[in-house]
This record gives sequence, C-alpha cells and structure tokens, in this order.
Amino acid sequence: MTEREFEDHVLCMKMNGFTVLPGMLTPGECAEAQSALERLTDEERDLPGAPVGAHGMQVYNLMNKARVFERVYQIPPLLRVIRHFLGDDAVLSSVQAHIVFPGAPDQGLHSDGSQTGPNRALADVDEDRRITSHVLAFNVVFCISDYTRQNGATRIVPGSHRIDTRSIPTGRVPGEMVVEAERGSVVMFNISTWHGSSEHTGDSPRYAVMTPWRRRWLRAEVDLGRMVHPDVLDRAGEEGPTIFGISAREPTVDRWKWDWSKGEPKPEWQ
Repeated sequence: MTEREFEDHVLCMKMNGFTVLPGMLTPGECAEAQSALERLTDEERDLPGAPVGAHGMQVYNLMNKARVFERVYQIPPLLRVIRHFLGDDAVLSSVQAHIVFPGAPDQGLHSDGSQTGPNRALADVDEDRRITSHVLAFNVVFCISDYTRQNGATRIVPGSHRIDTRSIPTGRVPGEMVVEAERGSVVMFNISTWHGSSEHTGDSPRYAVMTPWRRRWLRAEVDLGRMVHPDVLDRAGEEGPTIFGISAREPTVDRWKWDWSKGEPKPEWQ
C-alpha cells in the first residue's frame, strides 16, 4: 500500500464510513480458505445447536481451525488502517465465517455493536442517540468469494456513521449502494455505518470471513484470549497478547499482583 493509497482509505472511512482494500489475500489463500470453509461446513452443520439455517451458516474461531485464517490479523497494510483509527492496542473481537446460500433474502439495514455497547439501548437521558464523534470499532470483511450484486454483497449507506440516532429507517434508504469487491479484497466499515447483505440470486454459496476490531477498552463479542490455542498465539508473535485482548483483561486480583502482558495473576499470586 502506497502512502497515497493509505491516505485515500483514511479519507474514505472518514467521509463514507467504509472503504475497500483490494488484494489483502492472494488467490491461493482465498482458494485455501474456501476449501477449509467447505470442510468445516460439512463437519459442523449437523452439530447440536450449530448456527446453520436455510439461508446460511456461521463458523466461529477460525484461527484455531485452519492455518490460513491466522493470516487475517497479520497483514501490515490492513493493520495500519485499523490502528490509525482504533490505536496500536486495538483488539480483535472475533474470527468467524459467514456463508450465504443461494436464495437468501436481503438483510435489513442495521449497525453493529448492539451486544458490545456502542449501538445498544442507552440511558433514557441519551434520547436514542449514539456516539458518532469517534470510531469505536470496525467490521473487517474478507471476501473469500467475489462480492457481487448477484451473490448477496453488502449494502451500505455512505455517511450514515455520522447520524447520531440509533433508529434506522425501514425499506430502501436514499444513497444506499451495493459494495462489490473482488475475491481477496477487504470491505471495512465503521460499525455505526448502516449496512446489510443483499439478496443472493446466484447459484453458489458466498464465503466471507468477518474479523471485527474494537478499541482496547470496549467490550468484545467473545473473549478470544481464552479461546485461542497456545500454538496459534505463539505464531502471532509479540503482538499476540494485544491482538487477542489478553493484555486488555481486567485484573482479578490487586493491580500490583497482575501480569498485564499475560492477562493473569503473577505466578506467586496464582
């Protein structure tokens, strides 16, 4: 990524609430990821309570299930854009696949963060307003398939991240657009940007990997630091404890007894 390209992505994010970064995964990595997702779909779809329905399926904690998915948090140009807005201590909130089946209807427009804080119901005094002054979190979508108008590509309302009400109009919204992107691209948007998948009228499943990131002090979707396998954490290197939120854990003992780098009490206090 050139300096000009970086500046353009930053400006697009500020103005529109989203940007598209092409070529974040190679064709070979996309093929490997799709093969892994096809395998995982077969392995997990019949598990009791599996998140699968007539229109799609989700697969969670991908970093533990195939080496190719460890790549999604180790791409320097992407991390630079994320950390420009969220800080060098930004935390990965989830690594999950969204597989959309042919025939899936469009998804209603929504914003993310209803579970983690920024867009959940607030106090009465807030009068249905949300925080729009700062970027609190991103959804970072890896296009394992081409994202097209035919296979359910994401609909976005540019600039909606600046609207401070939590209420979102039903039906079509002026300025709404479908974001098409080539396989291997990343579609990255502010969680406050109104968005939703479009209708899938194609004939093949559409594969994507969602990797939401948040500010260090914001609640995560899941505690990846307690889920990541030790060997996966080791391969993440020195940044692993930061990326997986281990260094962001609240102490469970007196602060001076706490090892912040490991997210646990010091050995003598365990």
